[in-house]
Amino acid sequence: TSALKKVEVEDLGNMDAADLWSSIPTEDAAGRGKQDLQKIEKELNVKVCFCDDSHILLVGAKAKLQKKCFVIRNLLSHYHWRLSGKDV
Repeated sequence: TSALKKVEVEDLGNMDAADLWSSIPTEDAAGRGKQDLQKIEKELNVKVCFCDDSHILLVGAKAKLQKKCFVIRNLLSHYHWRLSGKDV
C-alpha cells in the first residue's frame, strides 16, 4: 500500500483523447509514435490514459510526473497541436 500512496494522477485536460490517440501513428521516424510512447511509459514507469471523457491523464510517481514526463508531454502536445492548433 505504501507504493500506491505515491501514485499521482495529473489531468492534462480535454485533449479530444480518442481523436488524439487515432492521430498518433504506430511507428514514427522522429520517435513520436505509439510504440515510442509505450517504450517511454515503460522506461519511466508511468501510464498515459486516454479517457472516454476526452481527457488525458498521466499516472505515476509524483517526482516522475514533475521531472521526467516532458518527452511524453511533447509527444502529446505535438499531435494535439496538429489536431486543434493549440499547445498543452
